[in-house]
Amino acid sequence: MRILSKYILKEFSRFFLTSLSAFVVLFVLADFIEKVDDYVEHHAAAWDVIRYTLYEIPNIFFLMTPLAILLATLLTVGYMSKNGEITAMKTSGIPLSRIIAPIFMVSVCLAAVIFWANNTVIPYCNGKAERIKTVKIEKKKMRPSLKHDSLWFRGPKGEIINIGLVEFEGEVPTCYGVTFFTLDKDFRLTGRLDAEEMDWDGSNWIMAKGASYTFSPKGAIDIKKFKDMKVELIERPADFKRVKRLSEEMTFSELGRYIEKLRDEGYNPVKYVVDLYAKLSFTLANVIMVVVAVPFSLKTSRSGGMAVGVGICVILAISYWMFYSFSISLGHAGRFPPLFAAWAPNIVFGATGLYLLLQTDR
Repeated sequence: MRILSKYILKEFSRFFLTSLSAFVVLFVLADFIEKVDDYVEHHAAAWDVIRYTLYEIPNIFFLMTPLAILLATLLTVGYMSKNGEITAMKTSGIPLSRIIAPIFMVSVCLAAVIFWANNTVIPYCNGKAERIKTVKIEKKKMRPSLKHDSLWFRGPKGEIINIGLVEFEGEVPTCYGVTFFTLDKDFRLTGRLDAEEMDWDGSNWIMAKGASYTFSPKGAIDIKKFKDMKVELIERPADFKRVKRLSEEMTFSELGRYIEKLRDEGYNPVKYVVDLYAKLSFTLANVIMVVVAVPFSLKTSRSGGMAVGVGICVILAISYWMFYSFSISLGHAGRFPPLFAAWAPNIVFGATGLYLLLQTDR
């Protein structure tokens, strides 16, 4: 049995490494072609483009690994079935579950490695890539400044500004829990603006439902409430887009703490709860791909070779990705419960694959 396992692992590893390398190279080339106009427009240095691409590669591996496992399983089991090896093994009394066990175990190990990387290497690299893109390539200042669970930056008059939460409706952000701190030259607090939210009206930022506090040197405080107030900010809606990448730049535990912080401050963290569950569910998609691929590879093994395997892989991958994106979007919008939104694609595809696998193994 050890010889059989080694043989299956050898064949699977060959297809997996080839597929993963091809997918990563194609992704990098497609991404470069898509962004080359921006590189030229901003006169980006070649070294900065190379650094940006290198820091993006860990996340590309994260995205492409399930697809590579899917194709490698289809080709490995498909070729073994086409050559009569699966039939010979089953005739010898080896069940299908034992035949695919080595592939399944490898996928579990890969999922564990990917989960570890998604909590260490990938968030760090995503943050570095975003900084290189913003500062080095697009020649912009790194504003606003994000550090895990905080959004801080300086205003045009030296104010210190803090925003609790930023939510996007299309391309326009709404900022919640906004505070402006005004300091004198000795860094003493002289004024403060608090608002429940801040919106972009097309040309200006408007703070709503807030109050202004003026602190005198003698300790007196002048408080004025306001319904809305225009404030000056250099930042425009596009400058807050980096906040969208917050989940990608945080580890599982950091994102969990950020969610608790938002809850403690009275905000609805549903988007980030969905992202938290999705970090785990997408990792386990590596295992689901094996369950889905095996029955399809057995049913189509006689109808063609690699071309058929690649075609099935593309169809299954697109179907999974569309379902996954649709479910996550509904979760972000609050239409699906966060846990269900993140796990629905795995549940549906896993259950379908398991049913087909049991039917095939009869």
